[in-house]
Amino acid sequence: MVHATSDRQQFCQKLAKVVEEINFWEKKNRLVTEKNFFALKEKLLTQVLNLPINEKLIFYRLIDLFALKHKINLNKIFTSIINKNANKYIGFLGPLGVGKSTISQILIKDLKANFVVKEPHRKNPFWAKSQQNPDYMLRSQIYFLLSNIFSDIKAKASSGIAVSDTSTLTDILMWAKWYYEVGFLTSEEYSMYQEVVRLFKPIIPSPNLLVILLPDKIENLIEGIKRRQKDEPWRKGELNFGFKDLKIQIQRVDELCQKITDQWGVPVLKITVNPVAAYENPSLSYDYVYQIRRELNLLGELLEPQPQEAVKEILRKMAESRGRTVILIHSKSMFSGKTTVSCLLASELGKRKTLAFQPRAAVRYQSQEKAIVSRDGYRLKAKIIEDNDLETIIKYIRKKRLSPKQFPYIFIDEVMLFIAQASQPKKAIAVLDSLRKKGFHIIANGIDFTFRGEYFTFMKHLLKEVKKNKFWHEIETSTRCRYCDRRAKGTRRNKIGKDGKIIIADYHDTVFLPGDSTYEPVCQEEHFSCRRGPK
Repeated sequence: MVHATSDRQQFCQKLAKVVEEINFWEKKNRLVTEKNFFALKEKLLTQVLNLPINEKLIFYRLIDLFALKHKINLNKIFTSIINKNANKYIGFLGPLGVGKSTISQILIKDLKANFVVKEPHRKNPFWAKSQQNPDYMLRSQIYFLLSNIFSDIKAKASSGIAVSDTSTLTDILMWAKWYYEVGFLTSEEYSMYQEVVRLFKPIIPSPNLLVILLPDKIENLIEGIKRRQKDEPWRKGELNFGFKDLKIQIQRVDELCQKITDQWGVPVLKITVNPVAAYENPSLSYDYVYQIRRELNLLGELLEPQPQEAVKEILRKMAESRGRTVILIHSKSMFSGKTTVSCLLASELGKRKTLAFQPRAAVRYQSQEKAIVSRDGYRLKAKIIEDNDLETIIKYIRKKRLSPKQFPYIFIDEVMLFIAQASQPKKAIAVLDSLRKKGFHIIANGIDFTFRGEYFTFMKHLLKEVKKNKFWHEIETSTRCRYCDRRAKGTRRNKIGKDGKIIIADYHDTVFLPGDSTYEPVCQEEHFSCRRGPK
């Protein structure tokens, strides 16, 4: 036991000496050269000659990382690494057993990640020992820190999507602090750990998004840990966490939600999960992935067809038509990219040649008062029709004496919300066709169904007109269900229940609720849009 304590102290003292030498060298050498660096390296290596091989590896890795910091003797891989940034790099943080690995694996598959980082537990020669004996904890945590810095640098430099079920920030902000709080690191060791962090902070990459997972109940977290150890036998060496220890862990993670963005400039997405259900219910995992995609502006990847392809198809239809056309861009659910297609098409045709209109009933935000605005930021200057009446568009064009020669293209956003024609489908068709006959191309977008799964106002009749009128064409867009991999065929409306939890709105609750946060695309096969509707 005395020998183990001596080894622990010896490692901490060696680490302190090496870091002290490096700090002194950095202050002394403003001009970094390979010659003075290798002189330092040789001096440092002589100080660790008598250490066991696994401990030597820690110091070799520390010196290599310091060389990377100062761009000394870099191979081609690391030269490219320090000069590139990943398209998207996503890291995870959360208490043990909360489901980081489970959810990250689904995310990796869903995003088709190009680069994957996994927790290096099995490669850490000190980890299993550290879970039983605190004498090894500093060595274990320093090994994790240095390994994860290297991994995060590679992830940040990769092209496309990089996903890690951990991150360097997880080590720094959560695990090291927690092990200190539960007594597995001394004050001296924790201070030494922080010195190493300060040394390498300038090159520690920040994820584009840090997903923070918190358990809904501590009891579910305990069950999740048991499940994790059962499914992965190699984890049975983990600490035997008690209720009090886990509570400290959860509190630490919850506190970090507020601090990480301020201290490290990292965007954070906080998700509350049921660690047991995350294993058993794929729908929950799709929900988590959907939230992550939304935070990273990656929901567009779920659209079919992609907006640019939809624009090409519309241009082809217009070119093949022998007269002016009515183009109906429609979908069965919200969030399918209809407005994006309209905005991109207007840019392709030339915005100076377009007139655009939207009904007052469609305006959700202040930014829409003067323009049609897609969820991904595209804009098209538009006039609001205050009375939600399609015939007002004809009156406006007549009053302003606007001609199809000057403005050959008319865009109409959320056509189904021109509710003045809600019970007059023939009049809605007549207005659109009248504008076409006057010499305008009409491009209208709308949603087929309400949250009740019923046709929106006159949309059914517009779709029928497409089938019988050779000058009318359609293009249908779609997205994926929020909760599975099926195509969405409806839009769920959510409400906040009396207990504060989100519930699906009742079929009979027909009050119009503006705002995207209320709605979700659903498949209508397994995941439905409302409760207590007719069979």
